[in-house]
Amino acid sequence: MDFTRQQVLFHRIHQHELDRRVAGAAELAVFSLGVQDNTSGSALLSLAARLSSPSTDEFTVTWSVRGAPHLHRAGELKAFARALWPWSDADARARAARPKVDDMVAALRHIATAMRSIVTKPMTKGDVSKALTPLAPKQTIEACRSCQTEHVSDPIFRLGALPAGLRILPEEKTVTFERIHGWPGIPRKTAGFDELVHRYLTLHGPAGPSEVAGYFGTTTREVRKRWPKEGLVEVTVEGRQAWLPEDVEIVDAEPPDVRLLPPTDPYLQARDRDLLLPDKAAQKDIFRILGRRGAILVDGEIAGSWQGRVVSGKRFEVTATPYRPLPDLLPETQILAQAKGLSDASVKSD
Repeated sequence: MDFTRQQVLFHRIHQHELDRRVAGAAELAVFSLGVQDNTSGSALLSLAARLSSPSTDEFTVTWSVRGAPHLHRAGELKAFARALWPWSDADARARAARPKVDDMVAALRHIATAMRSIVTKPMTKGDVSKALTPLAPKQTIEACRSCQTEHVSDPIFRLGALPAGLRILPEEKTVTFERIHGWPGIPRKTAGFDELVHRYLTLHGPAGPSEVAGYFGTTTREVRKRWPKEGLVEVTVEGRQAWLPEDVEIVDAEPPDVRLLPPTDPYLQARDRDLLLPDKAAQKDIFRILGRRGAILVDGEIAGSWQGRVVSGKRFEVTATPYRPLPDLLPETQILAQAKGLSDASVKSD
């Protein structure tokens, strides 16, 4: 089977439930991998693009995939911790971007165990870090210019939070951790990664090992070693080899007229960005390392970028950067404003 780019995009839009708005958040397909959040509350805006009444109250926030904050269904966190536990030192070093750390899996286990023992009550990240540093393996400690001190490398610290069974309290302004009760302990080995591959390919497929590796922050070589031997079918996307779960059929869906997707929206997390957005200049605009922008989805294509800000404490203002002529964005901006509890909305262009 060979699929066109348009077929794949329309299918993904349907899988991400962007072609309709549904009533309940708990069963949203995007929560199969979690919904990434940021300090401006992007997860709530991702839900607003899919739900008639968006709310994040029923989900648990923790650092999970790539050490980034994600909203998860509470009942799935133990399985995520096992599935995301690194297979090998090479895998762990890739995820932590720290190639000079020897015995990386053992070091991560040591740090996660210490973090669990330290957080006996709600504690800020700074307090946890201060208590952790004297207990951590020496190779994991780095000098920090912003803190003017030494502490455990931030990527390693982040990777330790979920296996330690820690959640982030969303109501606190500073990152504050609390224990997840009933935690079974630090994973002994990786279990269930095949299921995460299946979930990635369900949402972002057809795709291959390199895209899966990019999403989970490891190397293509590591993923190829563990690529599922069952449950997938090989297809092509405009001649390029890819895979799809055997129980998933490409859906010829009708894309929405307009959706405003925040910078960390699940739809934008696909790692085949050339397929998602072929224009290189537009890629640089959307997928910035710092100050990433949201995407304006129009009839199935990313037609521009946007930034939002709250004006005078009551109005949500969207500044749009069009790549082509855009339709009226105000109705969608009003939906985002309502999700944020604001009474007014406005749109302007760069």
